[in-house]
Amino acid sequence: MPVSQVRKDILNGWKEIGRYVGRDTRTVERWEKLRGLPVRRVPGAGRATVYALITELDEWLETSKHKGADPEANSRAVDFSPAMTFSASGVEPVPAIPLTKLQSPPEIAGATAEMRELRPAFPGMAHTWLTSGRRPLIARITIAVAVGLLCVLASPVIRSHANPTIHLSRYSDSGERMSAVSYGSRVSGVNELYLQGIYAYEQRSPESLQRALDDFSNAIAKDPDYAPAYAALSITYSLLREYSVMPDAEAYPKARAAAEHAVALDPRLSDAHASLGFIDFFWSWDIVSAEREFRTALTLDPSSVLAHHWYGSMLTHEGKYDEAIEQLDIAERLEPTSAAILSTRALALGLSGHRGQAVDMLQNLISETPGVSSPHAILSTLSRVEPEDPARFVDEMRRAAELRHSDEMLQVASAAESAYQSSGESAMWRAILATEEQLHPGASNRTFLMAEAEAALGRYDAAFADLGQLAQRRDPTVMGIILDPTLSPLRRDRRFGQLVASVGLPPLPY
Repeated sequence: MPVSQVRKDILNGWKEIGRYVGRDTRTVERWEKLRGLPVRRVPGAGRATVYALITELDEWLETSKHKGADPEANSRAVDFSPAMTFSASGVEPVPAIPLTKLQSPPEIAGATAEMRELRPAFPGMAHTWLTSGRRPLIARITIAVAVGLLCVLASPVIRSHANPTIHLSRYSDSGERMSAVSYGSRVSGVNELYLQGIYAYEQRSPESLQRALDDFSNAIAKDPDYAPAYAALSITYSLLREYSVMPDAEAYPKARAAAEHAVALDPRLSDAHASLGFIDFFWSWDIVSAEREFRTALTLDPSSVLAHHWYGSMLTHEGKYDEAIEQLDIAERLEPTSAAILSTRALALGLSGHRGQAVDMLQNLISETPGVSSPHAILSTLSRVEPEDPARFVDEMRRAAELRHSDEMLQVASAAESAYQSSGESAMWRAILATEEQLHPGASNRTFLMAEAEAALGRYDAAFADLGQLAQRRDPTVMGIILDPTLSPLRRDRRFGQLVASVGLPPLPY
């Protein structure tokens, strides 16, 4: 096409569309799904190749304005997924539309409109349906604020149905009803606390995780038999240790107790089994049990975001990167706006030989969600993949430490950064080792970072001694030995294979 005939009203890609409407990429992706933002796709080019016509965007924005609707506020409204259906007590389930039949945008839009028409017929149902632990996490997150407003502004009719039991039914692609489970507390205030907690722990910050802990604990105090709250509490404990809020030795046992209680109350609760799988792998080093729990979780709910995400994390630590990426791809399709899932997927991708692509993903993620720490932590790890980038390693370490409020890691990063700038990479690792030894004095208090520093400095015997001590103490960090790029020189030594076997990880593929 001659240059003079090139259309000037086309915006190519999510970034250009986002800039035009004044929102970030993740928001406009959400608007397309929940608000019908007029986005088109190039035929045959895949889901990610999108464009939009400025005239259609202007019309959509103007229509939203005249309706008195704030697109961002409305994007937090209830998203009725076609994969599930529901009913209040005494109301028959509405057959769900199989996902395989919802491929084109018109069909999806029609299904969404159809579900919107159902909402007035079930007063109060939208509120309690959201308490299900089996819903995709993104659905629960996006409506948390809207739920709060509903609680305040609810009509007398809605208030009279404040806590009906909610029935969730799954259907096969042929429309056959597969199973039905009931969730939702009848105790006043419990559902609100549960939703607040879900919203808080998905923000993945030390402050939000503490709020989630309080919300789930208060929900359990009000209704000790509400299984989803115990499962969510278990997940929160596991995240608290990851985000430098609670020591492993305290967090993991509490996480296990909460998950086991959830399973005792409801053996069908997928999230509880997924949480047990995570704990079995990283804390108990019971690979067989972890695999069994994850498979149970996915059998109970094939659309469990948590199970696919955490199973993908386990496979990454086993060095099974292709299998991990398969699980994480599913998790991302189910919840495309999750920074945690995207970060874990980038780790598996980067370690499987695609570091450049992984780094681009993480950089985009940081620009869209600057307050999230996981992309910085993953970038710090990937910067040690050949060809190494020591400057970025310490910079990303510092950024992750700042966001996680880890004073210890900030001290290490500060010493490493200063040493690298003055004397280079070897000095950086010596500074890291010296700082760690000051923070953890004594021959019996070696840390994983000390082992990494010893390996980077070529002190292989010392590195193996450190790792052996950590394995003997059953330190959870040892489960990262296969994926850690800094330890790659140790793989040539037979002692590395012995160490891998001692912690229960699968043999290396060589």
